Amino acid sequence: MTRLSLRPSNKRLALFMGFAVVFLLALFARTFYVQVVAAPDLKAKAESQYSRTLCIDAARGVIYDRDGSRLAVSQSTATVYANPKQVEDAADTARRLAPLIGRPAHEVLEKLSTDSGFVYLARKIPLDKGDEVKALDLPGVLVCGEDKRVYPTKALAPQVLGYVGTDNEGLAGLELQYDELLSGTPGELRVVSDRVGNRLSTTSLQEAVPGTSITLTIDQDIQFEVERVLARVVEEFKAKKACAVVLEPATGEILAMANTPTFDTNIFPSVAEKDRRNSVVTDQYEPGSTFKMVVAAGALEAGLVTPSTTFTLGPTIQVYDRVVHEAHDDVPAVRELSVTDILAQSSNVGAVTLGQKLGKDRLVDIIERFGFTQKLGIDFPGEAEGSMLPREKWSGTTIANVPIGQGISASPLQLAASYAAIANDGVLVQPHLVRDVTQPWTRRVVSERVATQLRTMLAVTVEDGTGTNAQVAGYEVAGKTGTAQKVDEVNGGYADDRFMASFVGMVPADDPALVILVMVDEPSTEHLGARVAAPAFAEIAGLSLRILGVPPNSGE
Repeated sequence: MTRLSLRPSNKRLALFMGFAVVFLLALFARTFYVQVVAAPDLKAKAESQYSRTLCIDAARGVIYDRDGSRLAVSQSTATVYANPKQVEDAADTARRLAPLIGRPAHEVLEKLSTDSGFVYLARKIPLDKGDEVKALDLPGVLVCGEDKRVYPTKALAPQVLGYVGTDNEGLAGLELQYDELLSGTPGELRVVSDRVGNRLSTTSLQEAVPGTSITLTIDQDIQFEVERVLARVVEEFKAKKACAVVLEPATGEILAMANTPTFDTNIFPSVAEKDRRNSVVTDQYEPGSTFKMVVAAGALEAGLVTPSTTFTLGPTIQVYDRVVHEAHDDVPAVRELSVTDILAQSSNVGAVTLGQKLGKDRLVDIIERFGFTQKLGIDFPGEAEGSMLPREKWSGTTIANVPIGQGISASPLQLAASYAAIANDGVLVQPHLVRDVTQPWTRRVVSERVATQLRTMLAVTVEDGTGTNAQVAGYEVAGKTGTAQKVDEVNGGYADDRFMASFVGMVPADDPALVILVMVDEPSTEHLGARVAAPAFAEIAGLSLRILGVPPNSGE
């Protein structure tokens, strides 16, 4: 049998064909990998060299005051960005850009030296600076438009308005509370550029939808005057700070909400946190003697007393191991005071006597009806809800503390709202800062009869009691002074040298158009609410009534 064998040339051909098949298989595998497996990543990498999708901020809605004045608007600005991979000379580019965008050259160079395909160099600079950057025609450097939040009134109501972040999201105040409504829907823009960064085309992928504008209950003119008065009071009495609120009792609309110090709202993020607080809403204090109105309201509503009911009182009253003194030393050993007198003269002994007559349960009930232990639900973030011992934890001496405004804490807004209920014939209307967004709730606190009685009694307080400095020429005022010792958080008990001076009242007394509260924290040259806060109330009330055109009392 003859064995066949391949010639050497045939062996070489077979080897060559084998290598060719392997090469073609490898080529096919590589092609398959590039075109199928790695295609998405490679495409994205390629597109990052020349294409970029930008998020376009929607213009935030305008914030108006009650009369249509603009308090917060969106302003067109320029944003400078770059593709570092397309920048030809990073050092020279940084040197030329730095003075135009207001950044140090070394900072710009650091950004241009990254391996990223996109970096922001400066955001929301003036449009003219953006035009100057465009004129440089620097490879890899582009300019687009962005909106910036601007507050035209600058230092007006900064703690109320709040502020937004770099990406136009609300971070504080009403900007945060109504962020979803104000912010609108962002758009998307696709920018295609050549290898040196020149923009070739711009395509809108999604149009931005502007946010909804809102109208506040705030009156710009009243707000300005309140802030001016508070600044003067803080300076005059060397106080730590002050706050005030002006509201319409019939509607719950807040016409002014002010805090000191004020500052340009446009620089809000750089201001110390303690100065950014809207303490009218977010902070709580022991109300002191202004709280005596609540105890009187409870006793009147329960039918236990009338405004003329008289008590025989001494200069002190002992409740278990607690002895309560009158605020002044020159008090007779024995005196006859009516319930009206107890309010007018701000008698501690009288208030405790009314509290004892009312009893724990009925006192707690009236406090809760006024809303002191719960949030009012105002449209503002961070509202304080107030605090008081639960009734089951009251000791025998709690009834000696609470009637004089100790052992209970409330926000200035809660205190103002309680007086607004009396001004509105016994019906509390939910305080609010924005019109036509939600329907405020209402709640009856006391009867119309009791509310009328209290307005008359509080008018006596201003006419012939501790509140005479709150009188306003041409208008009858009803209100109450407060001088509360602050809690000594280090040593316990109450500090002898730190006070909260306040006055809260309504005007005109017979048919109140306004309820105004003024609170001054730690005045140092004088501490009585009658001398510190009452005159400020009178000035604010007089200015506000004139601005609103409320006519004086008949015959005045």
